[in-house]
Amino acid sequence: MTEQPHHDQLREAFESHENNTPDPEAVYARVQELSVKYKRRRRGAQIAAGGVLGAGLIAGAINLPAFLPANNAVTNTAAGVPAGAPASPSAAASPDTSTRDANLAAYSEAGYGYDDAGKLARLWKMNGDDRLSVKAEAGRRLLLGETLPIQPSPDEPVEEETISPTQEKQFRAFFNAGYTWDEAEKLAKIWKIADPADAKLEAGKRLLAGETLPVKPKKENVAAALENKRAEAFFEAGYDVDDAVKLAKLWKLKDAWGAKVEGGKRILAGQTLPIQP
Repeated sequence: MTEQPHHDQLREAFESHENNTPDPEAVYARVQELSVKYKRRRRGAQIAAGGVLGAGLIAGAINLPAFLPANNAVTNTAAGVPAGAPASPSAAASPDTSTRDANLAAYSEAGYGYDDAGKLARLWKMNGDDRLSVKAEAGRRLLLGETLPIQPSPDEPVEEETISPTQEKQFRAFFNAGYTWDEAEKLAKIWKIADPADAKLEAGKRLLAGETLPVKPKKENVAAALENKRAEAFFEAGYDVDDAVKLAKLWKLKDAWGAKVEGGKRILAGQTLPIQP
């Protein structure tokens, strides 16, 4: 799959604060810190036009991670992950902000970059589009004293970019419908758009207008996008991984990820879960 843009570092900054309502300047400082380590170089994978990120954008886009890929098939694993086994996105990074930051810091301080996360995702059979979770899992293992199966290759910094609220909605519509970079490339060819990232914007615009796209997403990606939406609703309601483990036992589900998805499904349907967050 074509490499993703430097918005990876933006996603990390925002997701690391997703359970809080932070001071925009504090989040901006976090973005600036991460941008030195995680920015992307390839224009063919950029999401939006170049520009300088300002604190005003941060203040108006605290939910920015939603526009990033979260729709590839999810690998379910048990709540306890063996040291050498693949980890599900649900177990990879703790919802606790300090733990997540510590894991990401360990990853970056060891010299690993965005491309490394893609390699690790393939080795561990994790979602390659959700590289934040891959990095957090790698950092967790590093903090446990484990040696990762690849050598570090940090990314080089590039010019920062901005994204408007309208573009954020378009990207959200694109990914929530189950589309991925592969479909973006096909749409770019059909619509004669040079950059597949711009094809995502056009696709999202048309989806929001109720139009049908000439390319259909894969069924498994549509299902995975719905799962992620439900899991997000679970966390947004204040529940965490420990709650998911308890619910998995109550509902006799095989893992915590399944409990997050089921819990989010019930929350979105207006139901009350059997435990409080």
